[in-house]
Amino acid sequence: MLSKTQAQGRFFAPLGPEKRLNAAMRACISWAAIEEHDKVLDMNCGGGALLRHLDMRYRLTLCGMSETPESARSAREQLTDADVIFARQEDIPWRDDTFDIVMLASALKGDAARVLREVFRVLRAGGQFVMASPLFSPRGEGVLSRREQMRLMQDAGFGEVSFRANGLSGAIVGWKPGRAAS
Repeated sequence: MLSKTQAQGRFFAPLGPEKRLNAAMRACISWAAIEEHDKVLDMNCGGGALLRHLDMRYRLTLCGMSETPESARSAREQLTDADVIFARQEDIPWRDDTFDIVMLASALKGDAARVLREVFRVLRAGGQFVMASPLFSPRGEGVLSRREQMRLMQDAGFGEVSFRANGLSGAIVGWKPGRAAS
């Protein structure tokens, strides 16, 4: 039998002292088609663990949104080259066609259809949206099933929408039509 520490090590990628990726972040990274010099938005960066992971492995332009001013400030202090702001998912404060990849390693918040339209707006043609989706979703009021999330992505204009499993989580991946997706 595995100890709690051993079990956590199986599902978290170490980033240094006390910096770990959760299963949702790992799923997003596993299925993102990242290329050097891409511009990437983490829609719920919190303290910046996912952005730090990307910064250590690639040469990217990194941006993040955080749900609280405090976590945005903390992420900015740790990621001096990243543009991290406090913003809601429904109101992405970047221009149209800005990002090559948008990642969301948490649940959709607020008006899901509006959030997905905003993601579609800020993605460049051929850009990819990668959203974590747990393998076993809790049922309840306001919780969208994987099938409902995928349908909303298609309604927002995303093409080639699919679910891809990875460990304890998975990712729903969609592409903004345009240049050929690789």
